Order: sequence, then structure tokens, then C-alpha cells
Amino acid sequence: MTVDEERPFHGPPRPDGGLLHAAAGQLQGMFGVHRQLDQVLYESAKRVGGVEFESIFNPISPQTIAAMPRMDAINHDQVFLRSSAMSAADTEAALGLLEVLHGDFAVPNIAAFVEFTNREKLFERLANGQSFILVGSHLEFQDVGFNLGYLTRAAHQKGFDRLDTRTTLMIGRLLGYLEVMGLNVIDDILRKAANVLKTFPVSGGEAVNEGDITNEDLNRRVKAFRKRQNARTRAEFMNLMTSNHGHIVIEAGSGSRDWKDANGFVVMEPFAPGTREDLYLAARAGAVIYPIFGDYGDRTAPSIVEFGPEIRHLDSPNHAHTIGQTIASIGNRARGAASQQHPEVARFRTPIRYGNYET
Repeated sequence: MTVDEERPFHGPPRPDGGLLHAAAGQLQGMFGVHRQLDQVLYESAKRVGGVEFESIFNPISPQTIAAMPRMDAINHDQVFLRSSAMSAADTEAALGLLEVLHGDFAVPNIAAFVEFTNREKLFERLANGQSFILVGSHLEFQDVGFNLGYLTRAAHQKGFDRLDTRTTLMIGRLLGYLEVMGLNVIDDILRKAANVLKTFPVSGGEAVNEGDITNEDLNRRVKAFRKRQNARTRAEFMNLMTSNHGHIVIEAGSGSRDWKDANGFVVMEPFAPGTREDLYLAARAGAVIYPIFGDYGDRTAPSIVEFGPEIRHLDSPNHAHTIGQTIASIGNRARGAASQQHPEVARFRTPIRYGNYET
């Protein structure tokens, strides 16, 4: 056999080493991106704290991150994770955390969602093919998950015991690096009650801080990877919103929790550009949007749960800022009323405003 015959397909010499060499380079780049995301998100997970209350979260262990095969929760090639409950007992075990974390106050929280879903005939409309987006406040890291849990409790009371097949929680990938009471937040808790649609927030406290990546080439690849995956997230989101089966998407409006300013007032992080675009496109596709103010307490402090009017039309993506402003307005009214009933709860006397943004 001649030297030429040894070359693949008898073609010209390949200075790059051929297909195997190229594949090896792609794999090295892919795993480099994954390892970098692990490092950045794990460091962020270690800094997660509470605002009004002590944090309920702990970071997962380095051994969990290194384990193979990778958990779905931290597998960045996966975007849409289907609900994983094998039985009603699996779902109930996850929902049991509501009573563990809120004690007797879980009962009025469930009642708030029951009243809302009955008034709006939410589940009946869902069964008939209407899709919904529930956009919540985000003072504590866990608030969006609580909205899911209490909505599921309300569905069970109405006899809808498989809401997980029609409900998707849209959350930042940082949640995969956190656990509660030894349970991974995504794989062991949230996916027992809903599908999970993972996103890379591009602003706020849950965003990947690419400034921490000092290798310029790796930084470029991380940005490109994040952009591709977020495009997949939007495609999956729009698949849900345009399906002839009704779906519920639950999300917060920003990739960052609300925060407190120098005066101690709560400032809602303005809705991120991608979220505003999603809401605008979903409304155009016929989805109904409900703002939710969920000011959740703990076992010693009551919660406030209030719902805004349905929104069927947005003039533009920027018009979605009005949803955040509505949540802040609802929150101020609700806190004012609650402070009269519970004068001992200091947070009910704290004003809320929607943050500044460019029009």
C-alpha cells in the first residue's frame, strides 16, 4: 500500500490530523465549557443566601458534580427536563416540603391558590387547551418553586392529579447546583411536580459571570454555548405556548432576586430582555399571563399571596415591564393590609418598587 493509499479516501494530506483529531478538539472544547460552567455556577451556589429569611439551600458536593453519568440537573446539554415522578407518592413527598418549611401557614397559602384557580377557572380552561404564564416576584430564591407547589396542591383538591404533565417551571441553571435537606432542587424536588425548562440568565445574580473566565478562547466558547442553549430554551418555550394542549409555565421575571436598597426598601429587579421577549411572543400566540406576588414567610411568619388580573396583550417586549410594575403595586397594597393584621411582622411595613430600566 502506498503512502497515498493510507490517507483517508485517498485524499490530500490533512494537516489537522483528520476527523478524529477534529472530533477530539470539539470534545475538548465542549468539556472545557462544561467544566468552566461547573466552576462558575458552583461558586455562585456557595454564595446563595436569604434576604428576609435564612437560606434553605446548600450547594451540592463536588463529588456530585464529578459523578458520571452527570445528573440531568447539571447536564448543560439538556434544556427541557420532563417530570420524573413515578407515582403520586413521589409528588406528595416533594410537596410535603411546603408543610415542613411553612408549618401551619401552608394552609392559607393553599387556600389562596384554590380561590384564584376557582375564580379564574384555570384548570378547566387548561383542560380545554388554554395556555398560561404565571410570572412571580422573586424576593427569596425559593419563591417560584413555592408557586409551583401551592398551585399543584390546589389542582389536587380539584381532582387534577397529573398537573405535572402540563406544567413547566422555567428556571436558571444555578438551581441544579443547590440542594434542600439533601435533595437536589431540580432532580429530586421540582421534577416531581413539573417539567423543568433550564435557562442561562444573561443578567442579574443568576447569570454566568463570564468576567471570571480569564481564558479568552474559553470565554468566547462559553458565550457561544450559552447563546445556543438559550435559543433552544426559547424554542421549547414557544413549543409549549403554541401547543394545542394547554400548558402552564411558571417563572420569575428576572435572572436575579429582588434586593434591598440603602433605605431597606425592596427593589424588584427589572425583567430581563429575554423574559420580556418571551412574554410578548407568548401573548401573541394566545397565552394568558397572570402576575403573582408571593411574599412567603417561614414556620414562624405568615405569607402573602396575591394575584393580578389576566393579561392577554402586550404592545411590545418592553411593555412587559408593566407586569413587574403590577406585581410591585399588588405587593404594596397587600403588605399594607397585612401590616394591619400582623403589626409584629416587620417586612410587611417595607415598601416595594420596580427597578429602573431603559425604555
